[in-house]
Amino acid sequence: MSTNHNYRICKQYMQQNVRITTVQGITYEGTIVNVDHQNVYIQALRPTGRNKASISFFPFVLPLVLFDLLVIALLDSPRFGRGFW
Repeated sequence: MSTNHNYRICKQYMQQNVRITTVQGITYEGTIVNVDHQNVYIQALRPTGRNKASISFFPFVLPLVLFDLLVIALLDSPRFGRGFW
């Protein structure tokens, strides 16, 4: 996906719960809180994949570089409602 394509998708999913996978295979779940032409900022709910041990304080806002994104999936699940964590 191109940076411009990722930017449009992220703008469309603002304030939505998403799962984002980078080209390195790292997966993040959270809510998109901001997007600029270089980064998407997600309020992370929890780490998944290889980065479990490296992040210990939640929730926080995590910037991800748009050209580094491989998959952006919209999550429509009740587990993201109030009181999940």
